[in-house]
Amino acid sequence: MREYTPFESLMREMMSQFFEDVVRTREQGIGTRVARLPVDVWVTDEAVILEASLPGVQPEDVDVTFDGDTLIINATLPEPQVQGKSVLRERYHGPVHRALTLDIPVDTDRAEAVFRNGVLRLTIPRADKARPHKIQVKSG
Repeated sequence: MREYTPFESLMREMMSQFFEDVVRTREQGIGTRVARLPVDVWVTDEAVILEASLPGVQPEDVDVTFDGDTLIINATLPEPQVQGKSVLRERYHGPVHRALTLDIPVDTDRAEAVFRNGVLRLTIPRADKARPHKIQVKSG
């Protein structure tokens, strides 16, 4: 599998999300609102790590699956319980979704998901063949 430049990866992700949003809207019916879940992703020599904020969500209400090389996260952010009349509402509540195609081979069987203080943290170990390794150069 070839490595993509940062620009190619960004464009691929944007196009994937666009078509995914179109399909999801048709499947769920017009007017159904599903927000894109913002995530932070970084790659180390050992793993791909993802974090997403899901305030008010219970761990058992977060669905994390792999479909081939695509990581899919679904959850529903609860509606805030407020007393009195709402004057300003900027925080989203309702279903959130994110699908990310991982361009790095990972070991999904060893993936771990930890939910703490409203933050989901996924640690997905890189496949052994995808881990960088240094080759010692010997003198001749």
